[in-house]
Amino acid sequence: MKALAAWSGGKVTLTGQLRVASFASLSLEASGVRFHDAPGLDPVLRGRAETVTALVNLRSLLLGDLEYRKFVVSSPQFVLKRQSRGGAADEFAAARLALTLVDRSSLPDIELRNPVFYVADRDFRPYRRITFERIALKRPNPTEAGSFALGLHKPGFDFAFQGERNGDSVSGQVRLKTTGECPPAANLLAALTPWEAASAFSLKGDLTWSRDRVSLDEASFSFGDRTARGALAFYVSDNRARIEGTLAYDTLDVTPMWTAARAAGTQPFDKGNPAGASGGVFIPATNERRAVDLDIRLSADRLRAGGLEAGPVALAVTARSGHLSVDVAELALFGGNAIARVEIDPARPGAMSVTGTAKRLDAGALASALQLPLSVRGPATLRLGLNVPLGGEGALPETGAASGSFALLFPLGGSLDGVAGRALDAAVTGADLLAAGRQRFPFAAARIDGRLTGGAVDLDVQGQHDGQKIEGKLRIALPDAAVSGTLSSHREEAPVSAGGAVSKGGLASAFSSKLVLSGTAAAPILSSHQGSLSN
Repeated sequence: MKALAAWSGGKVTLTGQLRVASFASLSLEASGVRFHDAPGLDPVLRGRAETVTALVNLRSLLLGDLEYRKFVVSSPQFVLKRQSRGGAADEFAAARLALTLVDRSSLPDIELRNPVFYVADRDFRPYRRITFERIALKRPNPTEAGSFALGLHKPGFDFAFQGERNGDSVSGQVRLKTTGECPPAANLLAALTPWEAASAFSLKGDLTWSRDRVSLDEASFSFGDRTARGALAFYVSDNRARIEGTLAYDTLDVTPMWTAARAAGTQPFDKGNPAGASGGVFIPATNERRAVDLDIRLSADRLRAGGLEAGPVALAVTARSGHLSVDVAELALFGGNAIARVEIDPARPGAMSVTGTAKRLDAGALASALQLPLSVRGPATLRLGLNVPLGGEGALPETGAASGSFALLFPLGGSLDGVAGRALDAAVTGADLLAAGRQRFPFAAARIDGRLTGGAVDLDVQGQHDGQKIEGKLRIALPDAAVSGTLSSHREEAPVSAGGAVSKGGLASAFSSKLVLSGTAAAPILSSHQGSLSN
């Protein structure tokens, strides 16, 4: 009892028996142990254990003294102090307690079997019950006071650390492996990499842990079939937390984050502020919003977003005071390269702005990925500036559909294939649609300027085809893709003399035609007006 009181630093009482548990191992067992207060085990307020078994150091007995080489605490229950700064109610409160034992105890080996911790944040939040199967704290080298090894185990969760403690800081090698749905792992993953939503992952690296900062250097993460390497630092302050670092992925999967954002447009902002003014990052695993600022540099060989895969990619994620931005510095996409910026502004919590430029895109692959009802070929340049609604309760009423503008340019030409290309070729050339055999409409250059407003896309078309200038005004109504508008073609021909030579002094002749479009983008109907000839 004296040893237990020295270990806890407070009053210890025994409601059960004190007996010799084993003569072979020289162990003593006390049952019904109560820790009425435990200043030596801060942040523990009080606790109790079914049994505490102390293994005697045989060498000390031979020297006429009584020392213990190990404590085994079975089924302990500890009530921890509330933390006014909000850092207690997580599964790693057990790790913090174990770190306390490094300073408070001279024992080389402590094991907690089936421990239960009651932890809570702040003054009025309810206590949470956190359980483990085993927590082990060992000192591999008793001559080094700060050297220790820590292990935490529960189903689907294995944590191991070996290093040293120096004052309020801890440094050393850490390994963590989780499988299945594990709240401790989900909370840690949400804190360090909030863009990830994997249910199982592992990590290893060099850990430095102080009161206000946790850093991982030379870190290696594994998320199922994906891996990442780099360094992360997690800072905790009174008001906000901050994550900084750099990670290089083989495959960066943003599908879960995009899906979560689409499902609830206010997720990137604090739950306590309906206007979203204070910002933060949504943590799906804990189902609550936490004010976390980000300054992260990510790169990947491949980028995965739903069914779309692209890459390599390099981007920066920044979140400060409610403003979230993703700057894509490089993205290999559809055979070309793109740069872009995605922003979520707290002034408009239900909308996301997207701006960017992509060059040398494979227009056919782009149309297929976007499931456009058109078959178009050629290298294209895309410029866009869009406001995309995110939905959810916080969405603004006027953002019922995406709005903004874009420009699609074909400076090197291309072609429109399939039914639409055949119909356009027949209408422009004046051929019979049924008799026309060509399934593609080639163009020397083209530019399409579009604007998304009110559930429709307005297009301004300009192009060149076989010496003709083509211009048009089109509207595509969404979601049925009904097409309406007109296209006009215009050709000027130099006058030809009787001998067949071009006449410089004669009048040029001009031919123009006008096409009226109807139907749908997948099956357009073009009605040709009578062409006119002038000179």
